[in-house]
Amino acid sequence: MNISRTALSRRSFLGASLMSAVAAGSATLLTACGNDGSSDGDKLILKFGVNNPKVTFDTQKTSGSIGVSEAVGESLLKLNPDTKEVEPWLTTKLPDISDDGLTYSFELKEGVKFHDGTTLKSSDVKYSFTRMFLPDTKATSIDSYIYIEGAQDIVDGKTTELSGIAISDDRHFTITLTQPYSTFSALLAQFYAFIYPEKSCSEAGEKWGSDTTFYGTGPFKLVSNDNSTEVVLEAFADYHQGKPALDELHFVYIDDGNTRMMNYKNGDIDLTFINQALMQQYKNDPAVSDQIVDYNPASTQFVNLNLKNTYLSDVRVRQALSLAIDRQTICDTVLSGVAKPATSFIPASETGNDSSLEVFEYNVDKAKELLSEAGVSNITLDAQVRAQDQNLMVAIQDAWAKIGVTLNVSVIDAGVWSDARKNGDLQVTLVTWSTLSFQGIEHMGSYFRSDRAALKSSFYNSEKFDALVDAARLTVNDPDKVIELTKQADAQLTRTDYGCLPIDWTQMPYALNKKFTGLSVLVNPLFGGVKKA
Repeated sequence: MNISRTALSRRSFLGASLMSAVAAGSATLLTACGNDGSSDGDKLILKFGVNNPKVTFDTQKTSGSIGVSEAVGESLLKLNPDTKEVEPWLTTKLPDISDDGLTYSFELKEGVKFHDGTTLKSSDVKYSFTRMFLPDTKATSIDSYIYIEGAQDIVDGKTTELSGIAISDDRHFTITLTQPYSTFSALLAQFYAFIYPEKSCSEAGEKWGSDTTFYGTGPFKLVSNDNSTEVVLEAFADYHQGKPALDELHFVYIDDGNTRMMNYKNGDIDLTFINQALMQQYKNDPAVSDQIVDYNPASTQFVNLNLKNTYLSDVRVRQALSLAIDRQTICDTVLSGVAKPATSFIPASETGNDSSLEVFEYNVDKAKELLSEAGVSNITLDAQVRAQDQNLMVAIQDAWAKIGVTLNVSVIDAGVWSDARKNGDLQVTLVTWSTLSFQGIEHMGSYFRSDRAALKSSFYNSEKFDALVDAARLTVNDPDKVIELTKQADAQLTRTDYGCLPIDWTQMPYALNKKFTGLSVLVNPLFGGVKKA
């Protein structure tokens, strides 16, 4: 693939460590066709300023450090963010699917190397998926893969053998599902499904994903990591798509957004996302303004409500909280015009978005009436957020005060926040949930299906929503029906149950050193044909 030396492509980009948000999601790699970037002798080095997620690189256990992780690891397939089509990556072609939609047949590319020197084999694929389901792994996102035959038995501790993956030889294998799954190929393109080298991963045990003990088939390999200031990755000479143009990729940990931008202006880093609260300042800064690139990820920023709370268990209270939020004004002011007010959970970039909807209603009087109808007053709620979400949470605090709701806002460490959310300890918080699949039903289902919501301090539990998600997943060869089911699920979640409060579809502007030309932000980096200028 030839990548222009002058054009800048902006594609799907996920990951909390890169875009100061939870995802899940999220991320991506960068390639440069230009020179004159940060250098060490003749090396071309890109220094990327990010906040430190303080979590493992192991994508089966977290998506918090996906930027580094996706530089290192890869999945069997990839999803083209422009066409929304799934494409082969570690395989020679897309899988052949049986007529009943249950069996997927794969052929691996020949000679793909892991960073530990071993060659990718079918056994590595089976090992990686088996590991995902083992209780000791404590994987965080198995729900979308649980329909692989035998997976539930492993989760339940009945066996350690994943019967749904059958190996024919080192390059050929099949995956059999217990039911048809309309988005399964797209899910195989996500970072949760990275393929790890069996020997190194099994020998590493609990150390896998820490320090530099993390290997994949990706364009960069980990060479140093001090866990607090910087992670250094080096171009993988044996990369199956050709050696990357960048010799090194450095993830420089700078948690404070102001400090990151000062480091950028000083030339200490070459790339960083810009906090929304800082956008107007830097749009008016002639030293930076012409280096800002707008980027629109498939992401939704929403207020996560813990429905186990006595007040929040009442849908009238949740609707009142939604009605009290002026989303358009928040986007124009607090979010500096770099976000679009949400009309649903699913943004326009994904399948299942309902373009006929208007922005969620803002009506303070109606909100007060609903609280009165619910028979509640003097409500006090606690919100714990990460630093990057403080300004927006304070704006929501002010909005809720107008309807008599007191919101106590506190800022906590990103790692503490992640653990608290998983443990169900957050009462109110802000989440930016992103997707690499571009499938709206998976974007919602991966967070709000009842089995997933219980792990994310939400505890949303709707039989109607679950049934709609399941029906969409079971519907194969009828994309129009999937889209209709998706729209219904979105309406159930956000306009009937108010299970969460979507605020905006986030845009993530970033600043890029002009010395790098032809740099592309990709779901999976394509390095074939890329050379230094």
